[in-house]
Amino acid sequence: MKKVVLIIAILLFFIFGASLYLNQIFLPKKIKALVISVLAQQTGKQVSLDSLEFNIFKGLVLRDLVISDGQNIILSTKQATCAIFIWPIFKKQIIIPSLNLTAPYIFLERRPDKSFNLQDLLVPARLKLGKTGFNVAVFKLNLANANLVFQDNTAAVRLRKEFKNMQLILQLGLPVKLKFKLAAQMVTQPPAFINATGEYKILSQEWTVNFSLQDLAAEEFSVYCGGLSNLLYGLIDLEGQLEIKDMMLQASLSCSSEDLMLSWEGLKTKINYRLQSEVGYNLETRKIQLNGQGDILCGDISGLKRIGQINNLNGKFIFTQDSLIADSLKAELWEVPLTINLGIKDFSAPVLNIATGFDLSIAAQLARDKFDFFLIDSASGQASLALKIYPDQQTAWAMQGELKITDADLKLDKLDDPVEKLEARVEFNRQGLVWTATQFNYRRLAYQSSGRVSDFSAPRLQLTLATQDLSASGDFDLTGRKVKITQLSGQYLDTHFLINGEIDPTDWTILRADLTGRIDLKLDNLNQLLEKTYPQIKNVSPGGQWEAQLKFNGPLMNLKSCYLQAKVSSSGFSLYGLKASGLILDFLYEQNLAKIPVIYISFYDGVVQGSGALNLNTAVPVYQLRLNGSGIDLAKLKNDTVSQDKNISGIFLGEIKLNGAGNDLSKLHASGSFAVKQGRLGELNLLQGLGRLLLTKDLANIEFTGCSCVFLLKDKFIYTDKLQLTSPLVDLSGPVRVGLDSSLEGALDVEILNQVLPAEGTYKDVTTALIGQGGKIGVIKLSGSLGQPKYTFKTAVGSIVHGLAEILLKK
Repeated sequence: MKKVVLIIAILLFFIFGASLYLNQIFLPKKIKALVISVLAQQTGKQVSLDSLEFNIFKGLVLRDLVISDGQNIILSTKQATCAIFIWPIFKKQIIIPSLNLTAPYIFLERRPDKSFNLQDLLVPARLKLGKTGFNVAVFKLNLANANLVFQDNTAAVRLRKEFKNMQLILQLGLPVKLKFKLAAQMVTQPPAFINATGEYKILSQEWTVNFSLQDLAAEEFSVYCGGLSNLLYGLIDLEGQLEIKDMMLQASLSCSSEDLMLSWEGLKTKINYRLQSEVGYNLETRKIQLNGQGDILCGDISGLKRIGQINNLNGKFIFTQDSLIADSLKAELWEVPLTINLGIKDFSAPVLNIATGFDLSIAAQLARDKFDFFLIDSASGQASLALKIYPDQQTAWAMQGELKITDADLKLDKLDDPVEKLEARVEFNRQGLVWTATQFNYRRLAYQSSGRVSDFSAPRLQLTLATQDLSASGDFDLTGRKVKITQLSGQYLDTHFLINGEIDPTDWTILRADLTGRIDLKLDNLNQLLEKTYPQIKNVSPGGQWEAQLKFNGPLMNLKSCYLQAKVSSSGFSLYGLKASGLILDFLYEQNLAKIPVIYISFYDGVVQGSGALNLNTAVPVYQLRLNGSGIDLAKLKNDTVSQDKNISGIFLGEIKLNGAGNDLSKLHASGSFAVKQGRLGELNLLQGLGRLLLTKDLANIEFTGCSCVFLLKDKFIYTDKLQLTSPLVDLSGPVRVGLDSSLEGALDVEILNQVLPAEGTYKDVTTALIGQGGKIGVIKLSGSLGQPKYTFKTAVGSIVHGLAEILLKK
């Protein structure tokens, strides 16, 4: 027992002595310099070491070890420990089974020649130390709580990243193989977490790695993404396997993202996705080969100024390093669900292709909510939209596309009938838009249209519109808040029109306008234009042509509040079959009052002139009209009436003053007078046959040569106290009443003229003798209608007896 204790004591004394010798003499003076020398020769760098000591539990302990290259520190550690096999030292071998670095700082550099600076520390070499040579081998390296700075000098832009809390185990295998296990945190915001295992074949520079990364900021390594370098932003979770061999990196990756951004000069795509991909990257040429497929969980596209933001994008896609293609993506545009086909063929010259279709039932609400356009009440039908979005030469985003509308119906505000069967194709780009072969039906008429809008910054609209009876073309300047009509011209049937001016579309419910124009109106076109609204227009039988110069100012949607001035002229027209050889008419409408200051009509060698007014401020419109006529040749006028075969002539003159309200004929009042001179009126329906009532043969063929009266229109009847009919033989006069329904009442006194009686003492017809004295001989009562008058003759007996008595007494 005593011997054992003694041996142990001696052994402990020996160890203590050896330790004291090593720590005080051998290690500080000889081995410290040896270590510094070995590391300096091994790395080709400057090496400093504060102290070197031996610990029975830790082995060699190196304090404040620093390996630097000039001012750049490559490796530093407060403490490094390693065990050394003693016996191989006597064989000139330094074998370090394990090297442990606590909280070291490491600078890892990838040199322009694609090598790493730390390779110099890891490659085993036979070193000549003094006069004797030693083999130094480190089989394992443990790093705990390390900070590492990685700098890549091979990229176009130098990359420098910092990692902290790194745990690394490097283990040297044979033949010259390095295995590692790594866990680290990359200093980013938010921090990214890295875990990796693998091996590195030092001599052939081959890597095989399994890894995972969490919350990796894509932009941190966008320098390696080629054409994607300016596109990527956001967080990525990534795991996979990679291999580096012969300067080629091959990787199989599984990736997901949170708010990954693709950004091209203002156009931004933000997506959350999952994908699987295969990657090939040439470390020398920095060219990437990439392909894979993924699933967009949620995405948004913004920066499309004329489209707005695309929201809730989701669906599957495929991609390469240059392209991105997705079929049948779901999305929302303007809160409307869409199906989209999307493609970017080349990220280096990025072009975004989008194709989608949608139901036009969304058009009305979309127009109101997004464009303040209220003229569409409802819509139906289908539309397809194809967009191409790309950067132009000024690095701003440009857009072009095509919109197709098929079998659509639109109900527009202020129009009673819908626009039906609309077929349209619209092509557009940043300079403007063009539509061709547009077709639609309105009120059972088929229309065609084409046109273009050029230069959206100062837009100009050109359009054509045509149907069976209508053709129009327009040129509009849309710059500013108002629409300037440079020219709007066209033709309806045989009527031509030309309009210019401006329209203010700020409020579509008002739509104010300031217009001037010209209309060459074929009056017979009014039959087709007004036949549905005013079917009685056929009875008017308008014909000829009017030329009108127009000025309009006010709201198009409320014509009662507008201002309208018109100057109308004509070289010939007809109404109710009556013809005029000239017309001058001035019309003015303002403040709900319509005026005709002047109307002048050349009418059958005579003239009709006058004025009129219409007041719309009252509950029932009130109107008045004044006309004067003179020099009108009845012989020419009757040729355009049903009496053209009758022997009627005379010169007409007269006047009328008329007042009324609305369509109520009971409120129609008028007064006036007329006269016919140098006439032949006997064959007028009203006068024809009156002579036969006068009994005598001589008087039976009376020809009335004159007619006159002063009349009054009231309570739907035209009254006159004295209708005067004159002839060479007899005059008729008396009251007459004619109804607006053509009814006829009257009583005409018959008076024989003295100058036409036979001479005294002759024996004429007994009847002639009986009434031979001039004066009233009877009364003709009128009844029936103007078209079919009826007559009743009542003899004035007293006058006849008196005449007979005078004859007898004279005899």
